[in-house]
Amino acid sequence: MKIFFSFPQPQVRGTFFSRPQRFLVEAGLPDGSRVIAYCANPGSFRECFKKGSAIFLWDSCDPRRKRRYTWRAIKLGQTWIGTDTHLANQLIEASLRASLLHGLEGFSVFKKEPKMKGGGRLDFQLKRGSEQCFIEVKSATVVTKRTAQFPDSRSPRAIAHLKILTREARSGRRAVLLFLIQRGDVTGLRINRAFAPDFDRAYDAALRAGVEVMAVKHFVTPAGVGPPSIISILD
Repeated sequence: MKIFFSFPQPQVRGTFFSRPQRFLVEAGLPDGSRVIAYCANPGSFRECFKKGSAIFLWDSCDPRRKRRYTWRAIKLGQTWIGTDTHLANQLIEASLRASLLHGLEGFSVFKKEPKMKGGGRLDFQLKRGSEQCFIEVKSATVVTKRTAQFPDSRSPRAIAHLKILTREARSGRRAVLLFLIQRGDVTGLRINRAFAPDFDRAYDAALRAGVEVMAVKHFVTPAGVGPPSIISILD
């Protein structure tokens, strides 16, 4: 598979043992030792935690860093699943530069984390000539029967971002909620409406205001990820 975005090196193969808390993972290294690595994803990942699963970690090679290693991915069956949501915005930015996101071709990143009128920030402010577009990126990590689910935990922050997007759309500016999935086996994304009614209400209000919703997936390998593929938003 063609690598679209290479993972920062060096990478270390390891073994998953446990997730003692949401920002930490206990991993085995090739020499038999165990380390506590940083998990950059607070999502539940509930179906992915199988003791003994193959994982890979990024080695910062910095002994002064509190957590020298960062968890990049875990293998579930034959599928590698990306676990580092800090890469999500880098993937979207790279896709925008390559004009690989349908409907957003030709836009360039004008500002990252723009401060919005009325308060708060979003991930990107884009420009294409005189056009502007605001984007908020959300990582979807829980998958059921090849369908990604969002949200997978209570997320007041996600609701706040929806309200900002809604405000921008009502003001006549283009606003996009973009879901990113770091695994290649999904075929669609569904809003987990029964799980979080408060998010559900904010989501419906955003749609009524004209907020656009997109979802993209990337195949993951130990070397990096493949190019983005648009997937369906399911009711």
